[in-house]
This record gives sequence, C-alpha cells and structure tokens, in this order.
Amino acid sequence: MCFSWLFGNRTRTPSVPSILPAIAVNEIMAGRLPQINVNTLFLKRGETCHYADNALWIKETKKRKTTRSGGGSSYPGIFIRGSRWYHGGSTSISEDITESQEIKGVLYITNQRIVFTSQRGGFDKNFRDLSAVQPYANCIELQYGNDLYKVFIPDGNIANTLIHLLQ
Repeated sequence: MCFSWLFGNRTRTPSVPSILPAIAVNEIMAGRLPQINVNTLFLKRGETCHYADNALWIKETKKRKTTRSGGGSSYPGIFIRGSRWYHGGSTSISEDITESQEIKGVLYITNQRIVFTSQRGGFDKNFRDLSAVQPYANCIELQYGNDLYKVFIPDGNIANTLIHLLQ
C-alpha cells in the first residue's frame, strides 16, 4: 500500500535552471554545431566549445563497511587446580555502502572532451574514451569504462544530440 499521499514523495528529482542560449539549442536541434565563447574553461589548440550549461553531478562512492563482533567465556579447570579453559569466537560481516554526493557546477561539451567544473570537484574526459551515453529528460549518464557519471542538466536530449553530432 502506498502512503505517498500521507507522507509525501520521498524521492526528489533535481531540477537545474538553464543558462544555454536558445539560439544554441535551436542550432543543436537543427543538426548544426554552435560555437560558444567561454572564459572559464581553457580550450586546447583546435578545440571549440559547443555546450555550456548548469549541471548537478551525483557523485557516487562505494565503501565497504565491516562489522566485527566477538564473544567468549572462561571456565575454571576441572582436573588441574588453578587452570582455566577459554572458549571464544568472533564473526565479521561486510556490506557495501553507496554514498551519494550532489555537486553543483557547469557542464561543458567541446569537440574533444566533456568537462564538469565545480569548486567541490569535477571531471575532464576525452570523447575517444566514451563508452556509452544514456539520455533522460533532465539527466545524462556518461559511461567511461567501468565509471558512470550521472549529471542532471536542464534537457538531456539536447546534450545527447550534440554528442552524437560530434561522434
């Protein structure tokens, strides 16, 4: 039985306001690459920025938590006076914990790489290492090998269209 009407919806979908100009969005959806001038990202020789928008990166870190418990007892010796018998044991339980951290920043897509910048961390990945892209209405998941980057942006389909134009 669902009690969401009583307790409210526990899952929150982040919304991110857009700073990408409407002209750039229209160019991307028409199949053309816009050129965006950015002052905060250092571009390499021959590199052009095509996308710059507010983003929220959900950084997930996996940790292993180990809980140990032990117990024991001692008994006086029966056959030898002054001796003691000790009996003990311990158990160890390990569990994997995934911690999520929300980092606000800006997502840049250039003709050579995808860059997320923030004061609290970020990433800089080349296109040649990109394994897969999964767009959503307000998010894009970028897979680089075993690493998955889940970035909430105003419209995941615009970024996905741009990535496919650049491939």
